[in-house]
Amino acid sequence: MQVQAPKGQYRVIGLDPIDTLTSPSGPLWKDCETFQEARDLADGNRDLYVWVYVYDDAGELLYETGSYAGQLQGIQELNQESPGGSKAKS
Repeated sequence: MQVQAPKGQYRVIGLDPIDTLTSPSGPLWKDCETFQEARDLADGNRDLYVWVYVYDDAGELLYETGSYAGQLQGIQELNQESPGGSKAKS
């Protein structure tokens, strides 16, 4: 999969742990004129794909989001809780 966008554009790619490359709808793959347009598209699809990336015309990763972000936040919150912090009332 080529991540490099056409000259002067930004490529948004959304992937899922299920094989989106062979599914009928395939992965999210769209080239945008501006970074803001690409970021808005990525943010708008974050719940549909586990990973959503925005690349520039040099193939450099500029932005990353996806449904994994909410999962990571939940894991971090659980890790921050102390083992004795939440005690059940008797």
